[in-house]
Amino acid sequence: MRTLAIAGACILGVIVLMGVSAAASGGRDHSGEQVRANKWADDVCGTVGAWEGQLEDIREDLRHNNWAARRSDGYTGDSEEQVVTINGAVDRMIRATQDTLQEGLKRAGIPDTSNGAGAAAILRDWADQTEHNLRVAKGHIKQKPTSVSEAFASLVPPVAALATSAVQGRAAFKKAAALDSEVGAALTSRNCGRLLEKKA
Repeated sequence: MRTLAIAGACILGVIVLMGVSAAASGGRDHSGEQVRANKWADDVCGTVGAWEGQLEDIREDLRHNNWAARRSDGYTGDSEEQVVTINGAVDRMIRATQDTLQEGLKRAGIPDTSNGAGAAAILRDWADQTEHNLRVAKGHIKQKPTSVSEAFASLVPPVAALATSAVQGRAAFKKAAALDSEVGAALTSRNCGRLLEKKA
């Protein structure tokens, strides 16, 4: 159905809006450790890029889902099947946020600068808030929709949650950069450059 494709495109739009195109760092776990500011920034932006990639995969799966390509037969099973699929997609968004975004920001460590701990905490708080927003969105998904259009409306809360996360993420990176000049300089690296451009 075209509606699902449009909703999927909205999710992709949120991802693109956040503006990071980095690959996740394959480095070791620096949780709780101080690391060079440039290393921290590369790992942080790589983490966000990997998380965005997972969200894009979820969007693609929604767009190519079997029931999106066939006509509704008008039975309630259609809308219930759609809710199951949407619920599954939101569950995957939450897992990606936990396993990639939150875990990756923790493993990036703490930049060895005067206010590095504060800067790292700002981004971790953003990741925690993103998970919270997605969980709240999942709670608003109707489990027993009465129509296909009502089932599709279930996409609105998670899309809104990601849009909120995009705004909050830009603000978090800007706040972290303003808190510590060395962190701000590190966030101009190649991995983070596009993110900062989107925040301008």
